[in-house]
Amino acid sequence: MSYRIDIDGKYRYNAAGNRTSVLSDEQQRLFMAEINEAINERARAGGPDKIDPLNEKAIVVEKGDSLWEIARENNVSLDDLLATNRIELGTSGAAIEPNEVLIVPTSSPEIVANGPVGSNGIPEGEAAFISDLYERGNELEYADDPSQIDYDAETRAMQEEVGTYLDRLPEQERQAAALRLAENDWRDAGPAGTAVTAAIEERGLATNREDVFAGEIYDRGNEIQYSDDPDIDYQAETAEITGDVKDYIGQLPEGERSDVLQRLFDREWQDAAPAQTAIENAANELGITLRPSTHAGVELEGRARQIIDAANATGEPDKAFQQLSESYASAPPELQQVILRSADADQLIRNAAEWATRPLANYDPETATSDQGDAATVMANLEKLTDGVDPKLAVDLLSASMPTIEAANTRRQEVIGSELIGLNGQTDLMKIIDRIGGTPGADAIVERFAALGGYNINAIPPAIANGSRLDYPLAVAAEYGASSPDFVTQNIIPNVEQYAVTVNGSVDAYATHMQELQWLIANHGPTMTPEQLEQAVEDYKAEKGPEWQATEERLENDIAEQGEKLLTQLTALGNLPPELASQQSAVNDQISQILSDEKTAMAIDIAMKKNPELLDNPQVVSFLGGQARLTDRGRKLAEEATTQIIRRTVLPSFSELDANNPASLERARASLENMKGSTLSSLLGIPERDMNRAIDAVKQSLPEPGDTVEQARAKMAQLDSDLNGLRSSSGIQSFANSTVPGQLLRMVGVAATGATLANSATNLQNDPTLKNGLKVVIDAVGLGQRTIEILGGMDRLDTDSAAVRHFGSSRTPAVKFLGALSGGFDAWNAVDYFRAGDPLMGGLSAAAAGGTVMAALGTGTMFGPAGLVIVGAAVVGQMIVTDTRASNVYMTDASKHFLEHAGLDEDVAGALVDQSGDGFSAVPLLARYAEMKGFELDQPADRQQFIDWLNNMPHESLEALRDNLHHTLDDFGGDISKLTPTADNDFQYTDPEELNYQYTGTPVYVPSLADSIRSGDAHPSSVAQIDVVLSQLGIDVPVA
Repeated sequence: MSYRIDIDGKYRYNAAGNRTSVLSDEQQRLFMAEINEAINERARAGGPDKIDPLNEKAIVVEKGDSLWEIARENNVSLDDLLATNRIELGTSGAAIEPNEVLIVPTSSPEIVANGPVGSNGIPEGEAAFISDLYERGNELEYADDPSQIDYDAETRAMQEEVGTYLDRLPEQERQAAALRLAENDWRDAGPAGTAVTAAIEERGLATNREDVFAGEIYDRGNEIQYSDDPDIDYQAETAEITGDVKDYIGQLPEGERSDVLQRLFDREWQDAAPAQTAIENAANELGITLRPSTHAGVELEGRARQIIDAANATGEPDKAFQQLSESYASAPPELQQVILRSADADQLIRNAAEWATRPLANYDPETATSDQGDAATVMANLEKLTDGVDPKLAVDLLSASMPTIEAANTRRQEVIGSELIGLNGQTDLMKIIDRIGGTPGADAIVERFAALGGYNINAIPPAIANGSRLDYPLAVAAEYGASSPDFVTQNIIPNVEQYAVTVNGSVDAYATHMQELQWLIANHGPTMTPEQLEQAVEDYKAEKGPEWQATEERLENDIAEQGEKLLTQLTALGNLPPELASQQSAVNDQISQILSDEKTAMAIDIAMKKNPELLDNPQVVSFLGGQARLTDRGRKLAEEATTQIIRRTVLPSFSELDANNPASLERARASLENMKGSTLSSLLGIPERDMNRAIDAVKQSLPEPGDTVEQARAKMAQLDSDLNGLRSSSGIQSFANSTVPGQLLRMVGVAATGATLANSATNLQNDPTLKNGLKVVIDAVGLGQRTIEILGGMDRLDTDSAAVRHFGSSRTPAVKFLGALSGGFDAWNAVDYFRAGDPLMGGLSAAAAGGTVMAALGTGTMFGPAGLVIVGAAVVGQMIVTDTRASNVYMTDASKHFLEHAGLDEDVAGALVDQSGDGFSAVPLLARYAEMKGFELDQPADRQQFIDWLNNMPHESLEALRDNLHHTLDDFGGDISKLTPTADNDFQYTDPEELNYQYTGTPVYVPSLADSIRSGDAHPSSVAQIDVVLSQLGIDVPVA
């Protein structure tokens, strides 16, 4: 019978396909000669001149062998054997001799699969097939020159052969064969192992015997559980599975049995309960102890046990809990769920609770060394354990601790009758509740503590005044509300008001810190493009240095954090427990007073912007749509919340919107439909029926397959018309384009259409057709005043911008469009809300408001490099403007450098930083004058013409013009909107006689108006008068 040698003639293989001992030197010489002869004969016949180690092997002929026999023994066809050696039957070359070497192809998967089967039911050629795969994988893994090998192609070839082998086997035999292949030791033949695994998984077969067994008993358990047979013997059927489980475990090495049975138990058996019971029964009968399991799967259960065991290994309950919480915090959500449900983790938590409450475990109020000291120690322990811990674990810890605390309180009430938890304990309790508030199960814990009693005036009120949650105070009030009908207004509200004062103090601190920069933006910003203003802000901050920037960030975070706490307090007050319903009206009045403060409103607004997840809380949304809307500023906060919700829940569905993709259109329609019946109507103060009609109008405007830009424009125009035409039952146009609801819904409509157009573009930056199309639809829907800002923002949107965090990669045109639209809208609201009605903020022109919004869409602490100063500029400005009228506060180099970013020459910027006697800058008034002369300063060409006009003024004339305008500004009180085209006293300027009239009736010199203009002492109050001033100073009157 022929046998195999390696192609270097050094080793012989046994029948199983494994290398045996090294051949002797003489045999090696003999075989190498025969190998070379076989190669040469093949080459002379036109075949390859070397053996392919990946696809061929060397076979030594023995006496009595034939070509047919050798082909059969090596699982190849006779034709393939002849072709490989270039042998033709009937010729002398077809005769073979003992010790001759034949070159044989690797095993054919078809022949092996269809070949004879051994008594064990396994194809006889399978071992050789596996051996050939191993050799090929080994050759690949240890190739002399890997650069000459296409590993992917070779691995795919082996994968295809394994697949062919499995496919040619009877279906019922494939899984068993797959396991034999997968369980082979593929060390040193990695590519072959990879190919085997890929081929098996490609066919949906398992590579792990344990998985196969688990699947088999799952199917049987499922069949039993859901059997329709009324006569089925569940116990007998389960016992049969138990026997199979025992047989499977019994065949394993003893040291592996416990682990394997635990892994089987850890699997999910929800729909195969009899199989789980069988595993449990097998464990009992085999004397194997199974650890508790949530049946989340082998991997998750194993990782959870590692975490729990490592924590328990600390040997101390408090340290074990702390380590568990640290590991829990870094675990993925699915692993956290397993830990939360784990009986082992529950026991660890109970041990920690027992440690924390030990001072009260055997509490005897008559023998206690301290009146409330034991309880204080317990609360201190719990405060320590919950510090920095995930609220869910903290709730579990508190739940496990309550029985001991309640039992101690019962004993105390029986003997003494006073509060168990005193000042220190209640102080710690408020800290703990701040950590767990809003977490499932927390309310029950709060109620249990409230039932114990205790409202120490030196613990609870100070905590409220420092921003603590109101869960416990309100629970106490509800517990004893009947005896104190004004408990909330007298004991809780005053401390909330005190916290609002603290919040406002943080806003003041931020305003003071940002005062100069805000003034520079408001006064110098109108001369700049968004890019120039952004750079000016960045350079200003860089000049201030890292310490100044760190303070800015800290103050911003303080406002956001405190605003969030105050919103949480107000939300609780807006939703009093039923026991306190009689106090709700009075509480609402006091909520309105708190929200009427602009600083308070700003802090809450910033909190929602920094942490929009706040709006995932239904109670917060309910409060904003209810009590908050009772005040003007609260209403605006509700509208801001609506914007945030739409940005997070509706607009993302448009990021992949394609009119030719039905699925994407359906997602968009679904997101709009979800707006119905939501909280949006209450937030906007609009009846739900009216809101639903408006949403339907938006749905009608969605793109359809084949829509052209003109059709899209028509739909937007129709949407604008439909929304303008919708009237409430009282006749109010709730959705006109001048209303927030109308603008929001137009934003949604144009977002869908604009995203569709943008998704059809390949290059946003260089596609004027796209830009024109977007401009058309924005204008048509009634948001034309925002067109420049939106399209400009698309060009400048930063890849890491917060404005696109909900939409995906800002590299795509649609996401750029959605980011610019939604981020801009968000900031417009903030500026418009707080700027409205304040003439002193008229200097925040399109550049400082809309244009700067675009600068704010990059990276930064909130919206961009300008941080909160952009969104909060108008708010801060209102608060500080009356404090910044000193005549020289901003006449600094920093102010000059800031203004130079507009493109002004250094001497021009230096002249214009000078302020009036009341502290006003001439720059906003110059910009106002230019706009009234027809310049559109949001257009690059007009803006540059304005800058050139300033740069070309003679220096002395510029200074005189500035001084004249300073007098005007002081007369206007800084309100540049008071500048009108004409005025009643224009004749004093336009009539040459009046202009040059010299009063000579007294010995005191009284200059003419012309003289006053030249000396900078005139007070021009209209555009016509400024025209004359320019002429008198030798400055050209600008022409747009």
